[in-house]
Amino acid sequence: MSTRSCRSGSIRSGQSGSRARAPTYHRKSSTFKSYRPPQGQRRGGLAIRGSRGTESMLFTDQQMADDLLATVPKLHAAIMMDAQSSPLWRRKGCKGGIAAYELVPSSDRSDDMDLAYASLAKTEIKCHLNEVLNVLISHESSDYQSTMAALCGDKFRDGRVVFQQRCHFSDESRKTLSGSNPEGVEGQKVLITVNRATLQPMLHMKFQSKKHRQPQKLCFASFTHQYASKDRAVHVMKTLPKHVHDELVPRSERTALRNHLDHLAVGFDVQSKPAPAGSSSPTTTIVAHGYAAVTPPEAFGAYSPDPLSRIAAPNKSQVARRRAAAMNPEAKHVLDLLTRSLREFERVIRRRRFGFQSFVYFHTASVGARELKSCSICQKRFSLLRRDFFCQLCGHMVCRDCSQLYEVEAHIGEVRTNRICVECVVRVDACKFEDENLIAALGPTVVSDDRWFSDSETESLDDDLETASLAYSSPNEMLHDQLASGDPVTRSQALEQLGRLVSPTASGSMQSRPKRRRKHKTKTIKEEPPRDLSEKVRWDIEHHLKQSLRVAEKHTRPEDCEVAGSERDYAFEFDGSRTRDPNHPLPPTPEQDKESKRLQYINNSGVLDPTFDRSALNLLAQVAAKQLNCPVGYVSMVGEKTFHAVGTFPQRPPEMNVAPRDENMCAHTVYADKPLVVKNPQRDMRFAQMPIIKDAGVKFYAGFPIRAPDGAIVASLCTSDFKPHDNISTKEYATMETLAKLAGQLVAPRQLPAAAY
Repeated sequence: MSTRSCRSGSIRSGQSGSRARAPTYHRKSSTFKSYRPPQGQRRGGLAIRGSRGTESMLFTDQQMADDLLATVPKLHAAIMMDAQSSPLWRRKGCKGGIAAYELVPSSDRSDDMDLAYASLAKTEIKCHLNEVLNVLISHESSDYQSTMAALCGDKFRDGRVVFQQRCHFSDESRKTLSGSNPEGVEGQKVLITVNRATLQPMLHMKFQSKKHRQPQKLCFASFTHQYASKDRAVHVMKTLPKHVHDELVPRSERTALRNHLDHLAVGFDVQSKPAPAGSSSPTTTIVAHGYAAVTPPEAFGAYSPDPLSRIAAPNKSQVARRRAAAMNPEAKHVLDLLTRSLREFERVIRRRRFGFQSFVYFHTASVGARELKSCSICQKRFSLLRRDFFCQLCGHMVCRDCSQLYEVEAHIGEVRTNRICVECVVRVDACKFEDENLIAALGPTVVSDDRWFSDSETESLDDDLETASLAYSSPNEMLHDQLASGDPVTRSQALEQLGRLVSPTASGSMQSRPKRRRKHKTKTIKEEPPRDLSEKVRWDIEHHLKQSLRVAEKHTRPEDCEVAGSERDYAFEFDGSRTRDPNHPLPPTPEQDKESKRLQYINNSGVLDPTFDRSALNLLAQVAAKQLNCPVGYVSMVGEKTFHAVGTFPQRPPEMNVAPRDENMCAHTVYADKPLVVKNPQRDMRFAQMPIIKDAGVKFYAGFPIRAPDGAIVASLCTSDFKPHDNISTKEYATMETLAKLAGQLVAPRQLPAAAY
């Protein structure tokens, strides 16, 4: 039995008239069998494969969309109705900020006869709408398992994502989806998913018959749609039709759908309001509406008594008996479990916010220091009755009243507990968590590339290496001598060739070069090495990066790519007189000896001299930016009090290349003494309040140390972007390392004067 999704296509409302065979999504990759119907008939959906290898479509994506869309009016009706004042809803209680309601028969005989049971829950959370969607949506089975276990606790045993596809709805479908607000739906995509969940029964069910106390295995189809206004989204999940469900899960394992019940559904309506004055986080309202229906979605509203008929609508007691006869405790348990999961939304959101922070696990103050004797927040002295605790986020001592234990999820599914003070909680909440896929950002920083070069590029490198090796054996030293030469003619020729390498037409010329070389080699056995300086410099620069990457490709693995992690060895220090925002922590300072040596290297390099020609550094910054797909690249030097951008791409006015040392990210790279990759600084308490991050909207930073021959950091090669990057590849890591070494030959003195030691 298998399922498969098709990633392309369009969804429209209405019944599908085509019987074209669709591709299938296999649960096991080892049995994958690709099938592509004609382009005009390409579709996806759920399919099964029989014992003889024959495939049959169970549920097309078209039918799945129609089935899900038919449940949306039920969600809209529940939202439009004020549950707090409506006689159709009875309040069941308010716990953890969640108001819960249950549907009851009405006195005016206006009951929805499609439903056997319905529940509703509502809450407000100070968070971005995308943070809620990241709780509701899971792209991987491991993410789904972890999130549902957090929302449902030990009642959730297992989960899996078996189907997922993003597609469009037609105009008719958009009207159904928008309800009373038809604006903001045009052109937007929806995400359709099928998840399989195994839920534990309630405690009292374990004492019933074996048939009813076993776990429930249910397959939910769901779709998620975010409106164009970005302030509202709808997420609906519904059990698959019984004839489809029984093909995926044995009937005996889904007793919640027994007898007259047709399906279970839960809808989430998420609406966000702008942050009020003085607040950094918007307020998001979540309404969860779950119901059990005796009528299939396509037949909703079929039972509606005619006012002229002699047969009266059922009264209140009749409706109650009818619903009780159709409903079962397992279905009620499933619906209540899913709607009341709203109680855990804020906990999951908060622990992921903390997952983007860096922590320190031991205090750095000396024994007997004043800050160890009293709480850094309330200033009360520690005593036998007022114990001291350590905030693992800021690194200061606090009391029990000013701190609390919080869950931290730095990687999906890996949850730990850290003590965090109330001031750090406020600072983290002031960060921005508005990215569409926060779950992916909690993954590894460096990921592997399956292949760094194509066949044609590899063949070209073979030819280039063979020819280049005939000319000289030490290109690095020659490259430094030519680019850093005091002769204007030599430097001009070197810069001209470096500019040609990174120009928009360079790639085209490089692709055609191997063909000419191979053609030439067929005529002569050995190609004469280039004799003029211009040609040698071109070879140096052109081969330096690619040949270095080819060597690095063989031994570069993600686990070998060292980057600064989320664990610090210093406490945060705050000084509003040195930073624009008092909640922006000062960057750490390296040890005195190391810092003095680093500053001496910078002074001896001469790069900060106004007459220094920075053209080569500008071009290296351009190469770095393009290799990491970033719009900005720069080479930076961090002085004693000032940050200098000594090479930039694109070019900027000189006054924009200088900033205070305390308000830039490169100071953290210098302290870390290793590459620093920040997927989105706006999520990190260390950087969120920096002027360059807050005002310019920088959402990605990668800084690689530029070292002197003895390993001291002289500068940093950096790239930044205005959109977040979930990771960098091993090829990108090796590229930045290679370019940083090349930059080191330009800015780092060969050795320090004896007095510097």
